[in-house]
Formats: sequence, structure tokens, C-alpha cells
Amino acid sequence: MSLTSAHLDVAVDKNIITADQRAALLGLADEQTGSASHGSAREEEQFRFISGFNDVFLAIGVALFVSACVMSANIFSFSASSLAAAAVGMWLVSEILAVRMRRAIPSMIAALAFVGFTVTASHAFLTDPVRFGPGGLTQAYTVTIAAFFWATLYYVRFRLPFSVFMIGSSAVAIGFIAFMHLVSSGIETIEGFFKAQNLVAIYALVSGLIVFAIAMRIDRMDPERTSRKTDIAFWLHLLAAPLIVHALMYLATGIELGGLTTVVTLASAFWVIAIFVALSVVALVIDRRAILVAALTYLGGALWFIASSSRYASSNAELVSVLIIAIFVIGLGVGWHAIRRTLFRIPVLRSIEQTVLSKQV
Repeated sequence: MSLTSAHLDVAVDKNIITADQRAALLGLADEQTGSASHGSAREEEQFRFISGFNDVFLAIGVALFVSACVMSANIFSFSASSLAAAAVGMWLVSEILAVRMRRAIPSMIAALAFVGFTVTASHAFLTDPVRFGPGGLTQAYTVTIAAFFWATLYYVRFRLPFSVFMIGSSAVAIGFIAFMHLVSSGIETIEGFFKAQNLVAIYALVSGLIVFAIAMRIDRMDPERTSRKTDIAFWLHLLAAPLIVHALMYLATGIELGGLTTVVTLASAFWVIAIFVALSVVALVIDRRAILVAALTYLGGALWFIASSSRYASSNAELVSVLIIAIFVIGLGVGWHAIRRTLFRIPVLRSIEQTVLSKQV
């Protein structure tokens, strides 16, 4: 049996080797074998989710176990103690899957279930009745703070990168409630908060940029993308992307979430395309695709409106817009690295790469 990067991760966790030694061993493997497998991994956003079909099999088992826990809690009317018992069960499952076997997808399902059960149990214990009533700020704070606490506890024990996504999401939610509570006098419900769309968009943009900055800092710590840090950065980019994109589109053009049916003028359509091009450059420079994926629906809405406004393509606007997006995505995916090399010939972008994306010690 040969050593893999997953084995080296375990060795780092157990202090058998250091993170620098892990990177050096991977570099030595490249040199000795002449294989491009590790080198190509450094140029891609690697999904370290599946090591074999057994991961899928285990994920199905965990999902069934979660269902059994929900049904068991239902027998006891979702009391705090029954939900806590379900959470303990998910913790024990995580001890096997996340610590001993290091299986990503089953561990992610277990993590979601654990946080869900603990948050619901905390809510049931601190506020009676168990079921959520009409949205009040006390309940909202209870849920989000509990989610932050339990997700953090899960990460401290299991070091699962996905749990950082849950930590970040709950932190953003806590900040949103506090921000809207401070600036929206007279509004006492979450539903009321979301009606103040400009404030929501401003908060989403600011919080998204903060998460993005944290993700970039973590990326700088591991420019070769060989350690767990790159997985953490991936999840933070995934969290930041929709916050930034949806807020930016709304503040710049007035387009609401998704943009599929809210692009109503040619001016807004071309604004969307211009913003999408700018986001594409950002994605290429930082070598992360999440921000592009978050913006695809807006691009689709803009292309659909332009096509439907044309006398040549109005009858097939959906086909034209979907085909253009498909060609763009495939072309960008195939030529990603070549396009990046071309972009870095531009002095400004090359300077950004050297100063912003270089290794952070």
C-alpha cells in the first residue's frame, strides 16, 4: 500500500510530521515519480470529498441514521432531551467517520445533523414550546448563536473543513440580526428585516467581502494548495460568493435574487454582463470558481432578455441564452489555466498575483 496525501494529513494531525514536511514529501513524490498528479492538484480546486464508492455507501447509511434519529425524537415530541440524544448519536458516528476513517461526505452529513439537532435542542431548552413560533429576535439570536457555538465545537474536535462553512454562515447570520436590529428601528421580526432590501444588500456585500478576505488570507498560507487550509478556504469562498454577487447585482442594477426574471431593461442587462466579466477576471486571478457559479443565473437572465428583445432570436431566447452560457462555461473550464497565464501578462494583474496571492508567512 502506498502513502497518499490523506495519510500524510493524519500524520500531521498526530504530530508525526509537520505541515512543511508534508509539503516536502509531496514535492519529493513529484520529482521521483515524474507524475503530474500532485502538480496538477495544485492548479485545481480539488474536491477531496470522495475516495471511493464506499464514501457514497457510508453517506447513505448516515442519512438513514439521521432519519432514524428524527423519527425517534418525534416519538418524544421533539423534546430537548430526545434531540440531545440524537446529537450524541451523531457525535459518536463522527468519531468513527471523521476521526478514524476520515470520510468527507459522510462526515459532512453527520456534521449538519449534529448542528441541526443541537441547535433545535438548545432552542427547545431555552425557549418553550419546542416548535418555532412567529419570528422574534430572541429566538433568532438563540438559534444563530447556538449554531455558531456547536459548529465551532464540532470543528475543534474533528477539524472538518466543512464545519468552517457552518461557523461562517452562523456568524454572518448573527451579524445580520445585530446589524438590522441596530439600524432598523421599529422592526422586531426577521420577516420585517428582509423587507429593507437596501440594508440587507449592504450588509450582505460587507459581510461577503469580509469572508472573502479571510478566505484569501488562508489561501495565501497555502499557495500550493496541498493542506487542509485550501479546503477551508474553498468553503469560505463558497460562502462569500453568493453574498457578494447577489448584493452587488442588487445595488448596481436593482435586480433581485437570481436575476432570471427581473432583468427588465437593456441597460440593466448590459450592466449585469459587465459585472459578470469583472467577476470572471477576479475568479481567474484568485483561481477560485465559486463567484462565477453564483453569478451564472444573472448572466442567464441578462442574455435571455437581450435575446428576447432581438427580432432574430426572440422565439428561441431560452435556447440561445442557455447555449451561450454552456459554451462559455465549457470554454472557460477547458482553457482556465491558459487564460490565467494570459491575464498575468498584464502588469497590474501580475502585480496583484505577486503581492496579494503570494505566500503569507
